[in-house]
Amino acid sequence: MEISLHKIYTDDGLELSGVLYRPEKETKIAVAHVPGMAGDFYSHKYLDVIAKNLTENNIAFCPFNNRGSGYITYLFKQTNNEIKTIRFGAAEEKFEDCILDIKAHLNFLENQGFSEIHLQGHSLGAPKVAYYQVKTQDKKVKSLILLSPPDMLRLVREDEKRFKEDIETAERMIKEGNDDKLMPRDVWDEHPITARAYFNLFGDNSEAAIFNFYNPDDEFKILSQVSCPIFTIMGRKDDVLVISIEDIMRIIKEKAKSSPRCEYEILGDATHDYREFEQRLADTVLKWIKSF
Repeated sequence: MEISLHKIYTDDGLELSGVLYRPEKETKIAVAHVPGMAGDFYSHKYLDVIAKNLTENNIAFCPFNNRGSGYITYLFKQTNNEIKTIRFGAAEEKFEDCILDIKAHLNFLENQGFSEIHLQGHSLGAPKVAYYQVKTQDKKVKSLILLSPPDMLRLVREDEKRFKEDIETAERMIKEGNDDKLMPRDVWDEHPITARAYFNLFGDNSEAAIFNFYNPDDEFKILSQVSCPIFTIMGRKDDVLVISIEDIMRIIKEKAKSSPRCEYEILGDATHDYREFEQRLADTVLKWIKSF
């Protein structure tokens, strides 16, 4: 396996970092990985195991950071021939901008010679890859692999009293012109976030509300428009489960009306980060890709 670090540049000038794991033999097949909220291309052990599994089977693997990687991150941005340092990270992220990041990621892979790309997203990365594919209809994408897709709205609204207080705080801060200031309370007591990003991610009209599993009346507008194959993987001890895992898988299959093939795998008692289940996850991903 050949391992190389790379920089990519988005259409709005951001510089993002990632790694390409390339097999020894030439291949046209690659898996692009999009991390979850504040996630990156190097922290999770399962990424190393997937990289080894895929490259040994002549498939490249390419995880990249995005503008939402890290809680608070400073990235280089080129504007009008001037390079500036801009504050980003999960605290600053606008969900819709995932299109810019994923586009740059996939264009990089195409330029590297890969023409059959499976787009994989973990946690918040799962709604991102679904959103990207519906909005762009990118023909390079062979399938979507959804790892632990979350119901973002329900996860933050389970504590109704707390959510009401926080959304009112975000709205007030935005009206006062403090939309770029951090909220006084972190999301789930661990994710610092600005008022603007909180409202973007958790407000009533949030574009991130793609997997509204808890709402039986939701139309699943994005999921229903995904026109490529979809593969979902979750474990029974995943802490983003807001309803039973069986119901989540059933809903995805029912709502993915435009997908020619929609399958899933329940990975035993795996948690959200697949600790101790890394090899099973890697084997499951490989099996899906080899079925094409």
